[in-house]
Amino acid sequence: MRSIYEYMRFLRPIVFASLLISFGLQAQTEFRNREFSIVNENDVYLFLGIDRYYSNGMFFNYRFLPKNKKSSKKVIYEVGLAQRFWTPQDLRIINPEAYYRPYAGLLNGNFQVAEFPETYKRISYGIELGVIGKASGAQAFQEWYHKQFGFPQPQGWKNQIPNGFVFNFSLEYNRQFVLVPSRFDLITTSAMQLGNAFVNARQRIDLRFGHLRGLSKSAFVNALIGEGSRSMETHNYFFLGYGLEGVVHNATIQGHAFNANAPHTEEIMPWVRHMRLGWATSSENSTLKVTYNWLSKEVRGRAGRHAYIGLELQLRFVPKRQ
Repeated sequence: MRSIYEYMRFLRPIVFASLLISFGLQAQTEFRNREFSIVNENDVYLFLGIDRYYSNGMFFNYRFLPKNKKSSKKVIYEVGLAQRFWTPQDLRIINPEAYYRPYAGLLNGNFQVAEFPETYKRISYGIELGVIGKASGAQAFQEWYHKQFGFPQPQGWKNQIPNGFVFNFSLEYNRQFVLVPSRFDLITTSAMQLGNAFVNARQRIDLRFGHLRGLSKSAFVNALIGEGSRSMETHNYFFLGYGLEGVVHNATIQGHAFNANAPHTEEIMPWVRHMRLGWATSSENSTLKVTYNWLSKEVRGRAGRHAYIGLELQLRFVPKRQ
Protein backbone atom coordinates (compact mmCIF):
# COMPACT_ATOMS: atom_id res chain seq x y z
CA MET A 1 0.00 0.00 0.00
CA ARG A 2 1.41 3.38 -0.99
CA SER A 3 1.69 6.10 1.64
CA ILE A 4 0.38 9.64 1.22
CA TYR A 5 3.99 10.82 1.35
CA GLU A 6 4.88 8.70 -1.68
CA TYR A 7 1.95 10.13 -3.65
CA MET A 8 2.85 13.71 -2.81
CA ARG A 9 6.47 13.07 -3.71
CA PHE A 10 5.31 11.82 -7.09
CA LEU A 11 2.91 14.73 -7.74
CA ARG A 12 5.01 17.62 -6.38
CA PRO A 13 7.22 18.29 -9.45
CA ILE A 14 4.25 18.01 -11.83
CA VAL A 15 2.06 20.43 -9.89
CA PHE A 16 4.89 22.90 -9.26
CA ALA A 17 5.98 23.01 -12.91
CA SER A 18 2.38 23.43 -14.14
CA LEU A 19 1.65 26.34 -11.79
CA LEU A 20 4.99 28.03 -12.47
CA ILE A 21 4.54 27.96 -16.24
CA SER A 22 0.87 28.91 -16.15
CA PHE A 23 1.20 31.91 -13.84
CA GLY A 24 4.46 32.98 -15.42
CA LEU A 25 2.63 33.73 -18.67
CA GLN A 26 -0.16 35.80 -17.20
CA ALA A 27 1.56 39.10 -18.06
CA GLN A 28 1.49 38.39 -21.81
CA THR A 29 -1.45 39.94 -23.64
CA GLU A 30 -0.77 39.58 -27.37
CA PHE A 31 -2.75 37.59 -29.93
CA ARG A 32 -2.19 33.82 -29.76
CA ASN A 33 -2.27 31.41 -32.70
CA ARG A 34 -0.31 28.44 -31.30
CA GLU A 35 -0.84 26.16 -28.35
CA PHE A 36 1.08 23.44 -26.56
CA SER A 37 -0.66 21.04 -24.18
CA ILE A 38 0.44 18.26 -21.87
CA VAL A 39 -1.96 15.71 -20.37
CA ASN A 40 -1.33 13.03 -17.78
CA GLU A 41 -3.94 10.38 -16.92
CA ASN A 42 -3.31 8.07 -13.97
CA ASP A 43 -5.20 6.31 -11.17
CA VAL A 44 -2.46 7.35 -8.73
CA TYR A 45 -4.23 10.73 -8.38
CA LEU A 46 -7.19 9.00 -6.69
CA PHE A 47 -5.03 8.28 -3.61
CA LEU A 48 -6.61 4.83 -3.28
CA GLY A 49 -3.42 2.77 -3.47
CA ILE A 50 -4.34 1.17 -6.81
CA ASP A 51 -2.33 0.81 -10.02
CA ARG A 52 -4.15 -1.31 -12.55
CA TYR A 53 -5.91 -1.59 -15.94
CA TYR A 54 -5.38 1.80 -17.65
CA SER A 55 -2.27 2.56 -15.63
CA ASN A 56 -0.87 5.73 -17.22
CA GLY A 57 -1.22 8.01 -20.23
CA MET A 58 0.99 10.90 -21.35
CA PHE A 59 -0.05 13.17 -24.23
CA PHE A 60 1.91 16.03 -25.82
CA ASN A 61 0.12 18.12 -28.44
CA TYR A 62 0.96 21.18 -30.53
CA ARG A 63 -1.89 23.11 -32.19
CA PHE A 64 -1.65 25.88 -34.75
CA LEU A 65 -3.67 27.76 -37.36
CA PRO A 66 -3.03 27.08 -41.06
CA LYS A 67 -1.20 29.74 -43.04
CA ASN A 68 -2.86 31.47 -46.00
CA LYS A 69 -6.28 30.17 -45.01
CA LYS A 70 -8.83 31.04 -47.72
CA SER A 71 -11.97 29.71 -46.02
CA SER A 72 -13.88 31.85 -43.53
CA LYS A 73 -14.46 28.94 -41.15
CA LYS A 74 -12.03 28.31 -38.31
CA VAL A 75 -9.56 25.45 -38.78
CA ILE A 76 -6.99 24.15 -36.28
CA TYR A 77 -4.20 21.67 -37.04
CA GLU A 78 -2.76 19.43 -34.33
CA VAL A 79 0.27 17.16 -34.11
CA GLY A 80 0.91 15.03 -31.07
CA LEU A 81 2.78 12.25 -29.34
CA ALA A 82 1.20 9.88 -26.83
CA GLN A 83 2.31 6.97 -24.66
CA ARG A 84 -0.20 4.81 -22.82
CA PHE A 85 0.03 1.52 -20.99
CA TRP A 86 -2.24 -1.01 -19.32
CA THR A 87 -1.51 -3.58 -16.61
CA PRO A 88 -3.29 -6.37 -14.66
CA GLN A 89 -5.04 -5.90 -11.34
CA ASP A 90 -1.82 -6.36 -9.32
CA LEU A 91 1.71 -5.70 -10.60
CA ARG A 92 3.17 -8.27 -8.21
CA ILE A 93 1.43 -11.23 -9.87
CA ILE A 94 3.89 -13.45 -11.76
CA ASN A 95 1.62 -16.10 -13.32
CA PRO A 96 -0.03 -14.65 -16.48
CA GLU A 97 -2.99 -17.02 -16.08
CA ALA A 98 -4.00 -14.96 -13.05
CA TYR A 99 -4.08 -11.67 -14.97
CA TYR A 100 -7.43 -9.95 -15.34
CA ARG A 101 -5.99 -7.87 -18.18
CA PRO A 102 -2.78 -8.14 -20.27
CA TYR A 103 0.25 -5.91 -20.00
CA ALA A 104 0.24 -3.60 -23.02
CA GLY A 105 2.10 -0.45 -24.06
CA LEU A 106 1.27 1.88 -26.94
CA LEU A 107 3.30 4.75 -28.41
CA ASN A 108 1.87 6.77 -31.27
CA GLY A 109 2.11 10.04 -33.15
CA ASN A 110 -0.96 11.72 -34.56
CA PHE A 111 -2.09 14.44 -36.92
CA GLN A 112 -5.58 15.93 -36.60
CA VAL A 113 -7.64 18.62 -38.32
CA ALA A 114 -10.50 20.34 -36.49
CA GLU A 115 -12.99 22.40 -38.50
CA PHE A 116 -15.66 24.73 -37.11
CA PRO A 117 -18.32 25.31 -39.79
CA GLU A 118 -20.36 27.24 -37.21
CA THR A 119 -19.83 28.62 -33.71
CA TYR A 120 -21.64 25.64 -32.16
CA LYS A 121 -20.32 22.81 -34.37
CA ARG A 122 -16.99 21.03 -34.69
CA ILE A 123 -15.80 18.26 -37.00
CA SER A 124 -12.40 16.66 -36.46
CA TYR A 125 -10.59 13.87 -38.25
CA GLY A 126 -7.09 12.47 -38.00
CA ILE A 127 -4.69 9.58 -38.22
CA GLU A 128 -2.51 7.86 -35.62
CA LEU A 129 0.63 5.84 -36.40
CA GLY A 130 2.72 4.03 -33.83
CA VAL A 131 3.88 0.82 -32.18
CA ILE A 132 2.54 -1.52 -29.55
CA GLY A 133 4.70 -3.75 -27.38
CA LYS A 134 8.13 -3.34 -25.80
CA ALA A 135 9.09 -0.91 -28.59
CA SER A 136 6.59 1.58 -27.12
CA GLY A 137 8.91 2.17 -24.15
CA ALA A 138 6.08 1.58 -21.67
CA GLN A 139 7.88 -1.21 -19.83
CA ALA A 140 11.08 0.81 -19.46
CA PHE A 141 9.22 3.91 -18.31
CA GLN A 142 7.07 2.17 -15.69
CA GLU A 143 9.97 0.18 -14.27
CA TRP A 144 12.05 3.38 -14.08
CA TYR A 145 9.54 5.60 -12.31
CA HIS A 146 8.42 2.83 -9.93
CA LYS A 147 12.04 2.47 -8.92
CA GLN A 148 12.48 6.23 -8.54
CA PHE A 149 9.42 6.69 -6.31
CA GLY A 150 9.58 3.44 -4.38
CA PHE A 151 6.50 1.81 -5.92
CA PRO A 152 6.28 -2.00 -6.32
CA GLN A 153 8.12 -3.27 -9.39
CA PRO A 154 5.89 -4.81 -12.10
CA GLN A 155 6.57 -8.52 -12.50
CA GLY A 156 4.90 -9.38 -15.80
CA TRP A 157 6.05 -7.13 -18.64
CA LYS A 158 7.70 -10.15 -20.30
CA ASN A 159 4.14 -11.32 -21.03
CA GLN A 160 3.00 -8.06 -22.67
CA ILE A 161 1.29 -7.75 -26.04
CA PRO A 162 4.29 -8.15 -28.43
CA ASN A 163 5.76 -5.58 -30.81
CA GLY A 164 3.68 -4.53 -33.77
CA PHE A 165 2.87 -1.56 -36.00
CA VAL A 166 -0.46 0.18 -35.36
CA PHE A 167 -2.50 2.67 -37.35
CA ASN A 168 -5.89 4.22 -36.70
CA PHE A 169 -8.22 6.73 -38.33
CA SER A 170 -10.48 8.82 -36.09
CA LEU A 171 -13.55 10.94 -36.75
CA GLU A 172 -15.53 13.09 -34.29
CA TYR A 173 -18.50 15.45 -34.46
CA ASN A 174 -19.46 17.83 -31.64
CA ARG A 175 -22.65 19.87 -31.37
CA GLN A 176 -23.42 22.49 -28.71
CA PHE A 177 -26.98 23.26 -27.55
CA VAL A 178 -27.33 26.43 -25.50
CA LEU A 179 -29.77 26.03 -22.59
CA VAL A 180 -29.01 29.26 -20.70
CA PRO A 181 -26.85 31.69 -22.71
CA SER A 182 -23.23 31.78 -21.47
CA ARG A 183 -24.17 29.78 -18.34
CA PHE A 184 -25.58 26.33 -19.13
CA ASP A 185 -25.33 24.13 -22.21
CA LEU A 186 -25.33 20.56 -23.52
CA ILE A 187 -22.71 19.14 -25.90
CA THR A 188 -23.16 15.92 -27.85
CA THR A 189 -20.17 13.99 -29.18
CA SER A 190 -20.30 11.27 -31.82
CA ALA A 191 -16.97 9.57 -32.56
CA MET A 192 -15.39 6.51 -34.12
CA GLN A 193 -11.98 4.86 -34.51
CA LEU A 194 -11.04 2.46 -37.29
CA GLY A 195 -7.72 0.65 -37.64
CA ASN A 196 -5.75 -2.36 -36.45
CA ALA A 197 -5.42 -1.12 -32.85
CA PHE A 198 -8.95 0.11 -32.04
CA VAL A 199 -12.29 -0.30 -33.76
CA ASN A 200 -15.14 1.39 -31.90
CA ALA A 201 -17.94 3.95 -32.00
CA ARG A 202 -18.89 6.30 -29.14
CA GLN A 203 -21.72 8.59 -28.21
CA ARG A 204 -21.45 11.02 -25.29
CA ILE A 205 -23.44 13.86 -23.74
CA ASP A 206 -21.82 16.53 -21.57
CA LEU A 207 -23.58 19.14 -19.46
CA ARG A 208 -21.58 22.31 -18.72
CA PHE A 209 -22.31 25.13 -16.32
CA GLY A 210 -20.30 28.21 -15.41
CA HIS A 211 -18.87 30.94 -17.62
CA LEU A 212 -19.24 29.39 -21.09
CA ARG A 213 -18.25 30.16 -24.68
CA GLY A 214 -19.21 28.73 -28.05
CA LEU A 215 -17.40 25.59 -29.20
CA SER A 216 -15.28 27.48 -31.74
CA LYS A 217 -13.81 29.55 -28.88
CA SER A 218 -13.81 27.01 -26.07
CA ALA A 219 -11.12 25.00 -24.27
CA PHE A 220 -13.65 22.15 -24.16
CA VAL A 221 -12.53 21.21 -27.68
CA ASN A 222 -9.11 22.93 -27.55
CA ALA A 223 -10.21 25.92 -29.63
CA LEU A 224 -8.95 28.98 -27.76
CA ILE A 225 -6.27 29.97 -30.26
CA GLY A 226 -7.08 32.20 -33.20
CA GLU A 227 -9.41 35.10 -33.83
CA GLY A 228 -10.81 36.69 -30.68
CA SER A 229 -8.19 35.29 -28.30
CA ARG A 230 -6.67 38.74 -27.69
CA SER A 231 -9.69 40.02 -25.76
CA MET A 232 -10.64 36.78 -23.98
CA GLU A 233 -11.60 37.14 -20.32
CA THR A 234 -10.64 34.62 -17.65
CA HIS A 235 -13.46 32.08 -17.30
CA ASN A 236 -14.13 28.65 -15.84
CA TYR A 237 -16.79 25.97 -15.88
CA PHE A 238 -17.74 22.52 -14.59
CA PHE A 239 -18.84 19.62 -16.78
CA LEU A 240 -20.58 16.29 -16.26
CA GLY A 241 -20.67 13.66 -18.99
CA TYR A 242 -21.98 10.19 -19.79
CA GLY A 243 -21.06 8.08 -22.81
CA LEU A 244 -21.54 4.65 -24.32
CA GLU A 245 -18.94 2.92 -26.49
CA GLY A 246 -19.49 -0.02 -28.79
CA VAL A 247 -16.24 -1.98 -29.07
CA VAL A 248 -15.30 -4.27 -31.98
CA HIS A 249 -11.55 -4.57 -31.37
CA ASN A 250 -9.06 -3.40 -28.72
CA ALA A 251 -5.46 -4.50 -29.32
CA THR A 252 -4.46 -3.78 -25.70
CA ILE A 253 -6.87 -6.52 -24.58
CA GLN A 254 -7.14 -8.91 -27.54
CA GLY A 255 -3.69 -8.52 -29.08
CA HIS A 256 -2.86 -7.71 -32.69
CA ALA A 257 -5.73 -7.84 -35.16
CA PHE A 258 -3.76 -9.98 -37.63
CA ASN A 259 -1.33 -11.77 -35.33
CA ALA A 260 -2.30 -14.15 -32.50
CA ASN A 261 1.14 -14.63 -30.89
CA ALA A 262 0.50 -12.65 -27.67
CA PRO A 263 1.45 -14.58 -24.48
CA HIS A 264 -1.77 -13.52 -22.77
CA THR A 265 -5.00 -11.95 -24.05
CA GLU A 266 -8.55 -11.52 -22.81
CA GLU A 267 -11.99 -10.98 -24.35
CA ILE A 268 -13.48 -7.51 -24.69
CA MET A 269 -16.81 -6.30 -23.40
CA PRO A 270 -18.83 -5.16 -26.43
CA TRP A 271 -20.31 -2.17 -24.57
CA VAL A 272 -18.43 0.13 -22.22
CA ARG A 273 -19.93 3.02 -20.23
CA HIS A 274 -17.91 6.12 -19.47
CA MET A 275 -18.82 8.78 -16.93
CA ARG A 276 -16.77 11.87 -16.15
CA LEU A 277 -16.81 14.95 -13.98
CA GLY A 278 -14.45 17.86 -14.43
CA TRP A 279 -13.49 21.50 -14.07
CA ALA A 280 -11.62 23.82 -16.41
CA THR A 281 -10.30 27.35 -16.02
CA SER A 282 -8.89 29.46 -18.85
CA SER A 283 -7.18 32.79 -19.23
CA GLU A 284 -5.93 34.43 -22.41
CA ASN A 285 -2.74 32.39 -22.36
CA SER A 286 -3.37 29.16 -20.42
CA THR A 287 -5.93 26.53 -19.49
CA LEU A 288 -5.98 24.02 -16.64
CA LYS A 289 -8.35 21.03 -16.72
CA VAL A 290 -8.99 18.37 -14.08
CA THR A 291 -11.20 15.41 -15.04
CA TYR A 292 -12.38 12.40 -13.03
CA ASN A 293 -13.11 9.43 -15.33
CA TRP A 294 -15.04 6.24 -14.52
CA LEU A 295 -15.22 3.25 -16.88
CA SER A 296 -17.39 0.18 -16.66
CA LYS A 297 -15.84 -3.24 -17.31
CA GLU A 298 -13.75 -3.37 -20.51
CA VAL A 299 -12.73 -7.03 -20.12
CA ARG A 300 -14.94 -10.08 -19.76
CA GLY A 301 -14.54 -12.20 -16.64
CA ARG A 302 -13.00 -11.13 -13.37
CA ALA A 303 -11.82 -7.61 -14.24
CA GLY A 304 -13.87 -4.84 -12.66
CA ARG A 305 -14.62 -1.19 -13.18
CA HIS A 306 -11.89 1.39 -13.25
CA ALA A 307 -11.39 5.08 -12.51
CA TYR A 308 -8.59 7.58 -13.04
CA ILE A 309 -7.95 11.33 -13.10
CA GLY A 310 -6.66 13.39 -16.02
CA LEU A 311 -4.66 16.59 -15.56
CA GLU A 312 -4.17 18.92 -18.52
CA LEU A 313 -2.23 22.14 -18.98
CA GLN A 314 -2.54 24.22 -22.18
CA LEU A 315 -0.20 27.11 -22.96
CA ARG A 316 -0.88 29.56 -25.82
CA PHE A 317 1.75 31.61 -27.60
CA VAL A 318 2.06 34.69 -29.79
CA PRO A 319 3.27 34.31 -33.41
CA LYS A 320 6.87 35.04 -34.28
CA ARG A 321 7.50 38.61 -35.33
CA GLN A 322 8.53 39.08 -38.95
